[in-house]
Amino acid sequence: MSFKSFLSAVGNDFKDVFAFLGSAKGQAAVAGVEATAVAVTTAINPIAGAALTGFETLLNAGLKEVISIEAVAAAAGAQSGTGTQKAAAVVSAIAPSTGAFLQSIGVSAPTDAQVQSLSTTISNSLVAILNAVPAPTAAS
Repeated sequence: MSFKSFLSAVGNDFKDVFAFLGSAKGQAAVAGVEATAVAVTTAINPIAGAALTGFETLLNAGLKEVISIEAVAAAAGAQSGTGTQKAAAVVSAIAPSTGAFLQSIGVSAPTDAQVQSLSTTISNSLVAILNAVPAPTAAS
């Protein structure tokens, strides 16, 4: 029996995932958790709350790109052996948001190296998390 990761399954079943995330139930689930975290952080430290909101937005953008690029690779029959290219596509897609986030937390002129480093770390971390989650089993 081979191990199929969550990310691989998402790539294959992206229509269902996007349908859920786009549904009222999916949006409510995501928004509820995000709103609570931001509200608590902002109550304790307004500056940290603003940074958390920006970071949350950046991570969500990264997650959407990882899933989208994996879905495109799956549709093209190119999920395996293309990790480097997929990672580069994610990094390229989120780099502008990464630069904006760094500026929002006080890095007045983020260098290309800083943007590239954070974008790469976000991409690699999200892929690692998604690959560590076993694929959901089909409902019986």
